[in-house]
Amino acid sequence: MKKKAFTLIGLLVVIAVIAVLMGILMPALGRVRKQARAVACQANLKHWGLIFKMYTDDNDGKFYSAWSSNQQFDTQRYLQVKWPEWMAGMPE
Repeated sequence: MKKKAFTLIGLLVVIAVIAVLMGILMPALGRVRKQARAVACQANLKHWGLIFKMYTDDNDGKFYSAWSSNQQFDTQRYLQVKWPEWMAGMPE
């Protein structure tokens, strides 16, 4: 009894189909990866904004800076922070 096996043509067809599918999927995967990076960046920016808002809320709306304009250490120097209207309703 003779065993059935893949022919060379059949194997090449399967490889060609896989190559076509990879060609279709690779650009889509690149777009998904780019969107994932953008979402992670937006989340990081939101967290930094909340950190600064919480800090200034705890310090009477002031953000303290350790350096003055002439690069001398100055503990009295601070920035008065005015938050935009849309941040007023953000959860803390």
